[in-house]
Amino acid sequence: MDFKVFFFDAPLIFLEMENLLQGVKLVIFDYDGIIYDIITPLRETVIESVEKFGLKSLGLHEDMAQIFRILEFALTRSVADQILDSKEMLNVALLEGIPHLKRLRIATSIYGDFRSRTKDPILFDGIQELIPALTKRKIKVAILSNSAKKYITATLEQYQLLQYFSTILGAAEVTKVKPDPEGLNRILAIEKVTADQTLFIGDMVSDLDAGKNAGIRTIAVASGILTVEKLRDAEPFALVMDIPELRQLFGV
Repeated sequence: MDFKVFFFDAPLIFLEMENLLQGVKLVIFDYDGIIYDIITPLRETVIESVEKFGLKSLGLHEDMAQIFRILEFALTRSVADQILDSKEMLNVALLEGIPHLKRLRIATSIYGDFRSRTKDPILFDGIQELIPALTKRKIKVAILSNSAKKYITATLEQYQLLQYFSTILGAAEVTKVKPDPEGLNRILAIEKVTADQTLFIGDMVSDLDAGKNAGIRTIAVASGILTVEKLRDAEPFALVMDIPELRQLFGV
């Protein structure tokens, strides 16, 4: 499928694609950063934590990516596993040079601050229109996330979207998380569709790599954790700035 990419100073990326959804039977979504607006609470948590603990900032986007890695680790593993794998969890440049026990205290504080900011989850603008629009076109929708399934289903139910998703896989439903293609391949098998009949929507390099590893065309959404440049360098099938642009790309 031919498409053109235009780069502007913003930098914005506009794509011209004809019949992008032609032949597509399934769209798989990442959750955090695509459906669930994690960006605002994450940004606020990071800015406050860097100042509170005197951390050496690597730039807001990089700080957010590293803190997100810690939070995702904590949210997808049991307390016992967090303790056993704490050195791996806290092995980020933002905490470099800080003793391990202090790293644990900082991470615990960050986790508590973030959870308090996400008690009332917010979805990205356009998601509540996009999901039903796809299903009206007889396209199935599914979710593959490194987050816990119980959080995903609770939020989708709150927004009356749960009924649209035929398959939801979180971290506990796979043995290897993204960028491993296991989760994507499992969804393909469950839904009985092929990789070329599927699109995957993500916002992290691990999403793009998982899509490539599964042979699925992957669209990157520059929702705010990673810069446009980092996403572009990972060579997605297409890149948009937000969900309203994704809706325009799909023509729904």
